[in-house]
Amino acid sequence: MNELKKKSAGDSSVKKGLLIALIAMAVLLLAWHLLLPVLGIALAVTAAVWGVIFASVLFVAVAVLLFYVFSALGIIIVSVLVGVWIIIAISLFPIVFPLLVPLLILMLFIAFVRRKKS
Repeated sequence: MNELKKKSAGDSSVKKGLLIALIAMAVLLLAWHLLLPVLGIALAVTAAVWGVIFASVLFVAVAVLLFYVFSALGIIIVSVLVGVWIIIAISLFPIVFPLLVPLLILMLFIAFVRRKKS
């Protein structure tokens, strides 16, 4: 009985974390779509932007897979490197913001859930 209560309490915190992550994604995406016309940013989608999108998605996917392989220090190093890459990619190519921020939030959520399990 005690184990059931502990498991349901753990599931509740994961559900709360997922809800917070989803709300953060929705708010950031909405803010992006509201600010884009206001700022009058003219964006051109080029091969470089698509390359950055591809590389960012690849880096996040590799980081998520490596969460299950590396120790705690490895997870921190990979997370920092991917986070820095995504921030640089967003600052260089603002058009990738709606794609990369949800990926970054997803990566952080997986790291949070993985940290709770270990």
